Amino acid sequence: MAHDEHLRSLFAAELPRLYAFAYQVAGERETAYDFLLHLARELRDSGLDGEGAPRDVLVGMLARSLEKNLGRKADQTFKILDSILRSDVTRPVDMEAEGIDGDPDRIPVFLWELKRTCLTAVLGCLPPSVRLSFILTDLLGYAPAQAAILLGIRESAFRVRLTRARKRIEDYLTPRCQHVDSGNACSCEGRLGIALEAHFVVAPPHTLDIPDTPHDADPDYRDMATLYGRLPPVVLEREDIDGVLAAFDQEPASRRAQGL
Repeated sequence: MAHDEHLRSLFAAELPRLYAFAYQVAGERETAYDFLLHLARELRDSGLDGEGAPRDVLVGMLARSLEKNLGRKADQTFKILDSILRSDVTRPVDMEAEGIDGDPDRIPVFLWELKRTCLTAVLGCLPPSVRLSFILTDLLGYAPAQAAILLGIRESAFRVRLTRARKRIEDYLTPRCQHVDSGNACSCEGRLGIALEAHFVVAPPHTLDIPDTPHDADPDYRDMATLYGRLPPVVLEREDIDGVLAAFDQEPASRRAQGL
């Protein structure tokens, strides 16, 4: 029982980092949350699966689950992403759009959410295995050798994925995104109306992860790791944290059936 309590405390402390990681890979809050529930049950039933620092083992377990369950194909293509956001001229924001509801103070919230959604969608144009390499190394800070161990693959294979990820992200964003070069045509202000109409961006469930500063307050970032590293991580609400921990606390069906 003491071991379970120690693992539970570790898991609870790492949930913010794990949730942000799962969101970056899966691209959706709800999907990221579902992966946390799956991880909670896996920990409950089998404990930590791997060697090394416990917090890194947790990342490795989640990373392998994401790669296995998200499949081999990208969520979408860069061409599809362009067709959503760049298929029309800049248009004004509909102030009566759902979530804005005539309140101009909601615009900064949606601009931040669009910035985060769009950059995350770019990652979604990469196959999950390639996506994971960029996130583990350039965003979470793992060396390629260590990240390869977390995924259970050879370092040489991991480096091939990482090189591919960096090149494709840079090639797509450098000539388009205002946050890479303020002279680029694709700006969040100009595309928000289109994104709202296409339901590409929706109202966030809360504003706990929306900064007080303007979405474009940062200077241009031509380094992709820095650009993504500056994005505010998504945050779990207290009730969602409690839900994940409840999944960890629930007895396995086999034990309940045996009356243990």
